[in-house]
Amino acid sequence: MKVAPRQAASFLSSVPPAIRAVLLHGNDLGLMSERGRQLASQYSDDPDDVFSVTRLEGEQLAGDAGALGDAAEAIAMTASCRLVVVKGRGSEMLAACKIALTRNLADSFIVIEATETTTRHALVKLFETSDNAAAIGCYADGAADIANLLRETMTRDGITIADDAKALVVTRLGSDRSASRQEIEKLALLAGPGGSLDFETVSEALGDSATLAVTDIAMAAADGQVAVLERSLNKAWAEQQASVMVLRGCQGYFKQLLAAARAVRSGTSSQQAVKSLRPPVHFRLQDRLVSQLRHWSPDTILEAVNRLQDAELAVKTGAADDQAQCSQTLLGICLRGRALNGRAARG
Repeated sequence: MKVAPRQAASFLSSVPPAIRAVLLHGNDLGLMSERGRQLASQYSDDPDDVFSVTRLEGEQLAGDAGALGDAAEAIAMTASCRLVVVKGRGSEMLAACKIALTRNLADSFIVIEATETTTRHALVKLFETSDNAAAIGCYADGAADIANLLRETMTRDGITIADDAKALVVTRLGSDRSASRQEIEKLALLAGPGGSLDFETVSEALGDSATLAVTDIAMAAADGQVAVLERSLNKAWAEQQASVMVLRGCQGYFKQLLAAARAVRSGTSSQQAVKSLRPPVHFRLQDRLVSQLRHWSPDTILEAVNRLQDAELAVKTGAADDQAQCSQTLLGICLRGRALNGRAARG
């Protein structure tokens, strides 16, 4: 069974009885972990109960394909259901999952978290096409997802938040569900029940967050400001920001810039193209994007996006030192931006 993104919430709140195994796959590790805990809580009152909960690593299954099925069929000593939780990359679990899904899973439930799969992966296809299993993609939240999360939290605590502050939160968050929820909960705690939040308060509260510093990094790269980029990256590493989050955040920024550049190529003015972006860009940042559109073309922006995506893949596969790979990629884009800017000034 394939669970579409719009169906994920309802599915997770009430898993069909016929489904005895769920695969969580994608690149948002925070969302994957959150959904894994939500599933586990439905089949175990105590996730640390070693007599009824079995935890396995993908590498264990690579050397023993029958281990997953054996664990699922083991009798739960202190509960009515045996919960089996597996975390791994993906491919190393394929054979074990094929075997497990043919076993008697009436008194068990399997949760698989696979961090290195795509929608075309054989493991994902296995769960999508099995009658007793389901696959749920866990990918970075879009603007609507962040807006919903923000609205739910603010409504819960009776907090009012200014429109420009909402736009700032939506623009800055989204690379990781867990990090996004933490930042929004921090804002709710800052405002207090029945309180209010304006742009300045939100900007200051989130300004030191590792999750939110990416905009400064992306803007420095797009402007061709090498020294500013270096300072921003050093700040991110000092705050232990994950390089994958930096790369994804910069991808989001350049994708917005790409959308605006394509609109300009179609005849829209730079100012209107930036104002029309979704999620909206705060008015204090719009002039920077308009300026960048003078020297970044759709083709050169797409090149930057591709470089960022390649860097993220290299980091996730362990092919390179993550901070070095991230820094080198962004420096290359920054130097490209500086050259384009200089060419535009001369032309």
